[in-house]
Parts: sequence; C-alpha cells; structure tokens
Amino acid sequence: MTAHPLTDSSEKQRLVQRLQDSLLERWTNDWRRMSRRMLALILLAHAADVLENTLSSLSDERYDTACLRSRTLLEADPELESAKVTTPAEEVIWAVLAAFNRS
Repeated sequence: MTAHPLTDSSEKQRLVQRLQDSLLERWTNDWRRMSRRMLALILLAHAADVLENTLSSLSDERYDTACLRSRTLLEADPELESAKVTTPAEEVIWAVLAAFNRS
C-alpha cells in the first residue's frame, strides 16, 4: 500500500515524534491504556509501510526497543483483541488491523 507523502515538514516531524514517543517514553505495555488515536496511528503507519522509516533516526538500542514493542502490538490477534474491547472505536481499530492482515 502506498502512502501519500506529507509535504508539511513540521507536521511530518510532529507525527514522527508522536510515533516514537508512543513506542518509547509513553509505552504502556497494554494497548487498552494507550490513546486510541495513537493506537490507530501506529497501526495505520504500519499498514502504510512507513512505521519503520519513522524509527530510523533512533539510536540502535531505542530502535530495537521501539521495533519490539510495535511488533508485539502488530502481531496481536485482532480477533482475540476485539473480544476485549470496551468502545466502538477499539472495535473499529482491530477490525481495520484484521482487514490489513488479510490483504
């Protein structure tokens, strides 16, 4: 899947920083405690094949940590996780991941 490139470099940098922070400084070890917007942003960045690029500026250790955390999240079983949802937004997020995983 191709992604439309962001032409506003300040907005792009803001999103990159938010993705990095969510996988490092703000990591919760439980997606249910994570901001729904951040969860959706991580999943969609992965689906657009740009998640790894957002982490490339990190040091090796931080890169490995962020990749491990994102992999843990992305390898979760959407069917199993959707059974644990408490809001319609969470249900949609896991349905989208399930659809991307099938394609």
